[in-house]
Amino acid sequence: MSRLLKKIVDKSFQLLFACVGIILVGALPNLLSGLSSWQLNWSMYFESVLEITSALFHLDEITYHGRDPSAVRPLFPLIIEPLSYSLTLLLGAFLVAVIVSLLLTYITMLFTERNRRKIKMIFFLFESLPDIFIILMCQMFVVFFYKKTQILLVEFAAVGPTKAYLLPILCLSILPMIHLFRLSMLTFENEERQNYVELAKSIGNGKTIIFTKHMFRNAIISVFFQSKKIIWFMLSNLFVLEILFNVPGITWFLFQNMQPKVTTVTLIAIFIPVFIFYTIGEWLIERKAGKGEVLT
Repeated sequence: MSRLLKKIVDKSFQLLFACVGIILVGALPNLLSGLSSWQLNWSMYFESVLEITSALFHLDEITYHGRDPSAVRPLFPLIIEPLSYSLTLLLGAFLVAVIVSLLLTYITMLFTERNRRKIKMIFFLFESLPDIFIILMCQMFVVFFYKKTQILLVEFAAVGPTKAYLLPILCLSILPMIHLFRLSMLTFENEERQNYVELAKSIGNGKTIIFTKHMFRNAIISVFFQSKKIIWFMLSNLFVLEILFNVPGITWFLFQNMQPKVTTVTLIAIFIPVFIFYTIGEWLIERKAGKGEVLT
């Protein structure tokens, strides 16, 4: 079996096991339905698991009620719009967080150790702020600026057909950016102590050359793998953001339709794009490693 085929098989099994786990979690409400009488309803749980599994092979037949119990709607293609909206916000915020954190890391690495500690302390203080506080402060600033200048900088809430993108993306990216900055600083400072960096300094390379040509490609790999935790952290913040910005996104949709089949399909629909993103990233890293580039 070729290396590529083995990788595809491994990733396929990972995806399969993850989906099975989501199915088992999606059926939990039926298991806990008898909790008021201190019993676990295993028969209903296994029945629900089978129903959810069967529904995944007939996605066009899944329906939901929404706010109106009398109105039955097909899950597809109605779920695509809130899913694409949320993924746009999530991906946009992640890219902003990565780019800004790496830029801040580069600037901070140019300072002395003493000044670096001061900068990291400032970001540590910001990291302790709750996401709700950051979102509300951003919204209040936009409103305050509009009242003073009559200029609306950005849409600060989704109303009707008007969708808000820029401010939600910026708000969602702030805390992940700080987390990534902290992780990047730890990684780059560790790389700075490696022998190859000392060698590069000894032959007269400047800080910029050392950072971009030597340290960056090694440290960014570690940051990439550690960023998986950041993505799941962002998903938890996404629900709060969608409420405060009145965003008709996928987490708000999920909250309004807590039915086992709908919940399971929605969670799988969120998981698969993230899984594909990191699978492609790992593949690109392995290709560079296969070409002999230093990845330690």
